[in-house]
Amino acid sequence: MKKLSVILLLAASSAVYAQSPLRFGVKAGANISRIGIANSNVSMGKPSSSFGPGVYAGGLLEISGPAGSKLKGQIEALYSYHTVKNTYASGPAKVEQKTNLSQISVPLMIRYFPIPSLSFNAGASVNFNVASKTKVGEVTLDHGDLDDLQTIQVGVLAGATYYIYKGFFVDARYNYFFGSVYKKDKTNDPSYRLSAIQIGLGYKFRY
Repeated sequence: MKKLSVILLLAASSAVYAQSPLRFGVKAGANISRIGIANSNVSMGKPSSSFGPGVYAGGLLEISGPAGSKLKGQIEALYSYHTVKNTYASGPAKVEQKTNLSQISVPLMIRYFPIPSLSFNAGASVNFNVASKTKVGEVTLDHGDLDDLQTIQVGVLAGATYYIYKGFFVDARYNYFFGSVYKKDKTNDPSYRLSAIQIGLGYKFRY
């Protein structure tokens, strides 16, 4: 009788979970990031910027709509590590500036499923810049020590998710962050504008 009770309890719990509108998951992948520098008052000439590699990882919570709805909501908590390179012209020579940036991001999205295995995603994010260093030649600047790192930035994102097999999926999106990564003391100070492409894999439990 006890074994039967346990089996019935597990079956009932599984049925309740299966009907739950909430699904949890994990994801990780690569960042391809760029920081554009916008300001005409740069002493070493107009800088150029290039995309650099990075990584991200974290978890997600998916919220389903009413039965039959093609819309779902999703909230994520991600750690992101960005690396970028900027080049300045200083006469005939070029000066390279390499920067890394660590973020905690909380994206909020609406997902539209034209078919069960594919969704198009769009939303906004709140991003917490937690650490950053810049290397110019042999000199390394810690922006935590400089106290010029912008603590919070908001952003927008758009992308798509495709489910490969049951809960396994591939995910790609473009992120744009408003404002400057670093604080501006004056209106003509440089504005460091971050954007990133994310490509990764994930698993949603109980697909």
